[in-house]
Amino acid sequence: MSAHRNLETDCTPTADGGHVVWRTGGLADSEAVARLAEAAFEPLYREAWTAMQISALLATAGAWFDLGHADGELVAFAMSRQTFDEVELLLCAVAPGRRARGEGRRMMAAVAQSAKSRGARRLFLEVRASNAAALSLYRSAGFLPQGRRPGYYRTLTGESIDAITLSLSL
Repeated sequence: MSAHRNLETDCTPTADGGHVVWRTGGLADSEAVARLAEAAFEPLYREAWTAMQISALLATAGAWFDLGHADGELVAFAMSRQTFDEVELLLCAVAPGRRARGEGRRMMAAVAQSAKSRGARRLFLEVRASNAAALSLYRSAGFLPQGRRPGYYRTLTGESIDAITLSLSL
């Protein structure tokens, strides 16, 4: 497996003229990632992870996050886990105030690069079937549908929602 990219790379300009610096995160970033997840996800869908869940993930082999910072502020994150030559994108988000500026596409490019640098040949994920914005983003990044998991997600009100599985060849 090849060495992963440097801690701080990929300074990419944003639509508003700012720059996002991508780096690999660690345990010390768990609280900040949990705060962004809480702000980014609607509570109804129970998608945000807690700092404890994030820390537990990072304690497992092959797990990491890619973090996007602008002006010293965490504006995006992606949590991934690798098994052999496959990487699963477990959770990702862009800060609500920074959406619709191309940050999601840049995040997908950063995640794909990070996975490639670790020797991955395929990136895959699951997404709530009702999350049209995320599905559009993933498709625009080249992800292709692989399957459907009926009733995979359950809302706070008990509604069942299917998951769509997508993958991207690297």
